[in-house]
Amino acid sequence: MTSTVLDVTVMLLCVSASVVALGAVESDSETERDAAADVADRLATETATVSYEVNDGDHDSRTVHATLAELLATAVGRPPGTDGEIRDRFRSRVIERVTDALGGRTRVDVRYESDGSPPAELPARDGEFHPRPGGETAAWTLTVGSEPPASTDVTAAVLTHPGSKRTDGSGQGRVRIVVRAW
Repeated sequence: MTSTVLDVTVMLLCVSASVVALGAVESDSETERDAAADVADRLATETATVSYEVNDGDHDSRTVHATLAELLATAVGRPPGTDGEIRDRFRSRVIERVTDALGGRTRVDVRYESDGSPPAELPARDGEFHPRPGGETAAWTLTVGSEPPASTDVTAAVLTHPGSKRTDGSGQGRVRIVVRAW
């Protein structure tokens, strides 16, 4: 009788352990499924401060405080009143800040799209201006992070941010932020 009670107890412990283990596996897969949505949410809500050198008259630097998505949207274009070198400094600081905030296993592709030709203040440089077929739409791009491995499951989410009149002169453009997480 004692061995039967012991056998039943061991069996119940094994069944309980397997249920807990299966529950944990299911939770992990749900977390992985929502990974890109969580990153997109962080981009839209988390704020950061970026300082960059300008060497312009009275000031040696400028500081921008905004959500990560707003910083990316600004970095894809050019902060108002900046030349190419200052713009590059700002972009690199934004990329650093977003990389630090998101960590690894995340790729963010940012694309600014504007109807019509590029505004005069945003000249084509270093392959950043990409006219679409027919020349109707201009786009600028920015990437943060590396491509996901081909052998892994990837989730995706998309954020859209309105264009700025300071960026394209008309306010008709938009910034599309595609998040991939694995």
